[in-house]
Amino acid sequence: MPPGRLLPSLVLALFGLALAAVPGPTSWPAPPFSAERLDRPGAVLDLAETLGRRPVVLNFWASWCVPCRVEAPVLRDAERRYRGRVLFVGVNLQDTRKGAEAFLETFFWTFPNVRDPRGAVARRYRVGGIPTTVFIDAGGRVVRVWTGPLDPERLEAFLRALIGTPEG
Repeated sequence: MPPGRLLPSLVLALFGLALAAVPGPTSWPAPPFSAERLDRPGAVLDLAETLGRRPVVLNFWASWCVPCRVEAPVLRDAERRYRGRVLFVGVNLQDTRKGAEAFLETFFWTFPNVRDPRGAVARRYRVGGIPTTVFIDAGGRVVRVWTGPLDPERLEAFLRALIGTPEG
């Protein structure tokens, strides 16, 4: 292969490997974490207290992420409909505190949000871009990872599958 074509081929191969690393239909144990809460200064969210007790939706976002801003009202509305049945947790990734707090106020998010300033939580959940939403079942297993903004219909279908509610 000519040297000029080697680099693009290598990049495509690495991209394919990266996609293969994202879990598909199989599940894997959700890693517990503790992180500083944005919505309650001085408080810490310990995910281990919830894992294995009820379904969890982790949404990785940043205030500077345009698709995150598009998705924000969709998550807010879904969290209100599923409150008490599913715990939604926002994970603010590599952002400023001021930007993150303004985002929460702009979109009226009332569910727990934590800071991940160095991306440690994101790495544990194999996040390759934002927004990414991770669906964890009541048994504490990651059952779906969605990268990109969620629309209301897709999120509703994923949530119904997560809690075992038939379509209809």
